[in-house]
Amino acid sequence: MLRLPSMSFPHMGARGLLRSADRFLSRELKSVRSATVSLSAFTFGLIQGKFKPMGGLTLLGLPVDLLAGVTLHAAGMFSRSYSSHLHAAGDGALASFFTTTGYRVGERWGAGGSLMRGLTGMFGDVGAEPAGGATLAEQQLSNMVRAK
Repeated sequence: MLRLPSMSFPHMGARGLLRSADRFLSRELKSVRSATVSLSAFTFGLIQGKFKPMGGLTLLGLPVDLLAGVTLHAAGMFSRSYSSHLHAAGDGALASFFTTTGYRVGERWGAGGSLMRGLTGMFGDVGAEPAGGATLAEQQLSNMVRAK
């Protein structure tokens, strides 16, 4: 049965009604935010899973979920109407990036390497060789020094 506030003090009833509406909307908006974060993380997880054979989807050499997360947060700072939704979607994209990255680091660490070894190459393919001088054998380095 619907119970109406007492009308003997109308301002008290209006305040109570406003407080109730505020509590209700706060709960609802938190549910919407959680759904947005979850849907965003799931979507970027799908994208990265689809492109796993390529080491994940990248744009400008960076993972697309990391770029999207930063971009969505930046857009949220400039938008008044959709700020909370953009920040929530950005949180989901960043959650996807850090979960995937943490999983890769944990795999390498669990495979017998050190945590520091697991952290190397966290932006690239797990099987990729390091670039630059790290790929040279000790004998090759020694020959280069003697040649000079």
